[in-house]
Formats: sequence, structure tokens, C-alpha cells
Amino acid sequence: MEKAKTVLMMVLIVLCVTSCSGQAPRENGGSVCVASWNVQNLFNAVLDGGEYEEYKPSSGWNRTMYERRLSNAAKVLSYLPEAGGYIIVLNEIEGPDVAEDLIKAREIGKLGLRWYACTRDEGCAVQSAVLSSLPISGARIHAVGDGIRPILEVEVEYGQEKLFILAVHFKSNLGGVQETAEERARAADVVNRVSHAIGLENPGSLVMVCGDMNDECWENRTLGRSGVLRVSETFARDSWYCFWMDTARPVWPSGSYLYDGVWRSYDNILLSQSAADGSSLEFDGAGVVFEGVIRTADSKPFAWNRNLLTGVSDHLPVWVMLSLFPGLNDYQVRISL
Repeated sequence: MEKAKTVLMMVLIVLCVTSCSGQAPRENGGSVCVASWNVQNLFNAVLDGGEYEEYKPSSGWNRTMYERRLSNAAKVLSYLPEAGGYIIVLNEIEGPDVAEDLIKAREIGKLGLRWYACTRDEGCAVQSAVLSSLPISGARIHAVGDGIRPILEVEVEYGQEKLFILAVHFKSNLGGVQETAEERARAADVVNRVSHAIGLENPGSLVMVCGDMNDECWENRTLGRSGVLRVSETFARDSWYCFWMDTARPVWPSGSYLYDGVWRSYDNILLSQSAADGSSLEFDGAGVVFEGVIRTADSKPFAWNRNLLTGVSDHLPVWVMLSLFPGLNDYQVRISL
């Protein structure tokens, strides 16, 4: 039964990719910005049946409210740094209709987004999506287990190269950190198996794991030097590079989610060793979007409040920049030692 469900979800994603028509792509300037953002429950005003109760017309949710949220989300994405191409991973959107509306949003027309892939898991009210100004040549769903959000694998074309995005949204800590750890670990294990298969079929291709991981890179549970997903501040062969850990290029703020006054690095973009192998696209910096409508006067994320109809999201977007042959930098020096 689970296998049949996985195939159905895969077909729906492929249809989403091939049916989308959006802005014309920008001229590629030799750089690609890859971003990841949990938009915090972005629902449209159409009653599909899977919405949370507060986002149904019967609860007062309407088109005007949705369009306000959509516009603010697009404004935040417009703050991403200038690049020749864009790949954006989103968590907590309602589904493909919201992905299409974002692509068409006037505020981010300059990003040239044209393609997308989106999960359609009927067992979950919110989905994950990948929007791209670069052609998406394939998409797959990898089931994790009942009640656990699946992994979305997207193949993106960059000239003659292939980039692979694994969009994730791991189980939250609600219910207890230890009590929910096993579900995050199971999803992370699927990421390991999928990335290993990609490496065997596409040697040297760049693979990135993007999304809200609900765990921090130094906790050694889901992530960490000895976690299920092994992460490091360098481009080591047996681990993923994590920009949060790299003290050579610190980012501000020091996290993407503020909880009890402490910044948490839950949103992440992990890169495979191919991002520093001296060929094609290379890692060229990372950052956090923390300006404009998503930042409060006291420098906190302007979280969305359904009751007050104010705010944007309780998470901040994170991004990494990939550039063509940026030159021998400190990352490449460290990997060669």
C-alpha cells in the first residue's frame, strides 16, 4: 500500500513540474543562489479539505488575507542576494497552487522563477516545494514512513551539469525532543541512502540537503559529527558541509529560529564535497535574510499570527551562493590538507 502511495505522489509532482509556466529565466551570471525557508503555514483561500481549521472559509480565512501573506512572502524572497539563477526550497506551503502563485508574484519577478516541484502528501496539511529559475529535469518522492513527511528529490540542470536538491522537513520537537528524535533520525537515514544512490549514478554531482531540520548541527542526534547526518565545518569526504559550523565565515544572526531568546539553526543547507572540488559550481558564501518585513523593530523574526493577522514567519530564510570557479579559496585549501 505504501509503495502505491509513493508512486501516486511521484506522478503528481512530475505533472506539477511540467505544467508550470512562469517568468522567463534570467541570463545566467555564473552564480546560483540556493535558499531554504519555512514560510509558516501559507494556505490559500480555496477549500481543498486538508487545511487546518483556522484556514478554512468557515473560520474567516479569505482571499484578501491570503494575498497579503503571499505578497509579504514574495517580498522576503526578493531580499535574496543577486545571482544568475535561483533555487528556493519552501516548507509549510499548502500545495502546488501556492507554489504557482509565488512564482507569478510581481515582487519576485526579477528572480526569473519558472519551474517547481511540490509534494502532495494527503496525510499532511502542509507540503514542501522547490522553485527554480533553472530547468527541473526530474523529481521523485522518497517515503519515510507513516506520519513522517517524505523527502522530495529534485534534479536541476545547470548547463551540462546536474544539481540534486533533497528538500526535507523533519519532525518538529513538539511532544518532546527525545520522544520525536526517532522520526527525525528515520528521515535522515533516507537522506543518506538517497544521496548515496545519487552519487553512484551521477559521480561528482553536487547534492544539497535543504529545509527545516528541527535539529542543530552540533547536537549529534539527527545532525552532528556523529549524528545520522554527519556534518562538518569543512568539505570532508565522509560528511556534509554545514555553514553554521564554519567559524571562518560566521553569519548573522547565528540562527534562523528564535526560541526563548536563543537562536536555533534549524533551517539548513548541507552541501556535498562536490561544492569544493575545483570544478563547475563551487561554494562561495552563505547568509540569512533578516531585513524588511520579516524583521521586527527589536530585531526578532516577525512571526505570523493568525489571530492578529500580522507578521510573516517565525523562521528566517537561509541561503548559500554557488559560483563558477571562484578561485582557490580557504575552503579548497582546507580540503586539500
